[in-house]
Amino acid sequence: MRLFRFGLVLGLAIGYIAGAAAGRQRYEQIRSMYQRLSSSGPAQQLSGEVRDLAGKAGGRLEDRATQGVSRITDSVKRGGDGSDDPTTGR
Repeated sequence: MRLFRFGLVLGLAIGYIAGAAAGRQRYEQIRSMYQRLSSSGPAQQLSGEVRDLAGKAGGRLEDRATQGVSRITDSVKRGGDGSDDPTTGR
């Protein structure tokens, strides 16, 4: 939920900056506020958590892809139809 709120606020800020003709002074105010927000403790903690989750998900995805390639390779080597699943013994 925190990630959603942070993304929503960030998206609104970016949209406002891109779409508004508020002038250079307002742009500098918004940029300064964003820098303070992004360097705050909660934002840094959330960023770290997201980075950790992405790393874990990437590792899991890599493992699953490797397993899938191994299954296909084994099936092709055996000349089978793929029904011989090495993980279940079927």
